[in-house]
Amino acid sequence: MTNHSSILSAGACRVWRRQRIVWWIWFVNLIVAFASAMPLSHRIGDATDHSLAAQRLVNGFDWGTYSELLSTPNVNFGSALPESFVAVLVFVVFMLFITGGVLASYANEYKLSTRDFFANCGAFFWRWVRLFIILAILTAPIMVGARALLHWAGYLINDAGGEKTGYWVGLFAVLLATFVMMAVRLWFDMAQVRAVVEDERAMRHTLARAFKLTFSNFGSLFWLYFRISFLGWVGLALGLWLWIRISGPAAILMFEVVLLWWVGTRMWQRASEVAWYEHFVVIAGEVPATALSQAIAQPTPIVATPDPLPPEE
Repeated sequence: MTNHSSILSAGACRVWRRQRIVWWIWFVNLIVAFASAMPLSHRIGDATDHSLAAQRLVNGFDWGTYSELLSTPNVNFGSALPESFVAVLVFVVFMLFITGGVLASYANEYKLSTRDFFANCGAFFWRWVRLFIILAILTAPIMVGARALLHWAGYLINDAGGEKTGYWVGLFAVLLATFVMMAVRLWFDMAQVRAVVEDERAMRHTLARAFKLTFSNFGSLFWLYFRISFLGWVGLALGLWLWIRISGPAAILMFEVVLLWWVGTRMWQRASEVAWYEHFVVIAGEVPATALSQAIAQPTPIVATPDPLPPEE
């Protein structure tokens, strides 16, 4: 417990000392979300302007009014899916790009310069793309299985003898899928940490080593990961509870605070994972400590040699 508390504290300190990373991620997320929401905002405005019912959404959140808005042909929420997909894709690519720099910053004792930060971003970008493709392949059957369980739960709600059987099956499906997805995400997080700290280029090799490392220390790592995730969920739930009860600029501000909290807790997870790896793997001597990456390694010193004497005439 003491080690876990010290690692959480070390992770929080690293995030605080390099809080510029959190602010930049929050700002880019805000810009991308604002750009993708503008077309839908104009359509909603055309349908609700000068409407008394619109006050139920402006001054708080009314579910009945929102449901009625969903069925309005002029709004057409479904047409916003391509816009949202583009925004999500842009943000995913942005996060894949900066993750190398973020992890190198958290693994480095000293603050990286802007040049070194972006050098690590570029050095690890294609490695993260390969990991992301593998992650997508592995999570696809998990999502299909969870959907099948939820479909079965819906069938049990209508046809099972016990009236609560379907609800219990649905809850079990959600909890199981969440647990499995968190475990897979933790595995890939540790693969990224190992790749940065050890400057590993072979992603299949680092995935295999990270799998062994993660699941041989699963209790320790998952407890570390889960506690920060729980704080993130609590902050999200509390923020949404307040958001539907306030209106105007205060509601917008609350939403941005929730987004900032969510980004901050995610960066806290990444910094704590780096601190855990350094403490239990590098310092413990399970693998030799190497340079953080080729991009930030110190240059080899040049030994001065005397100039050759001119030939005698």
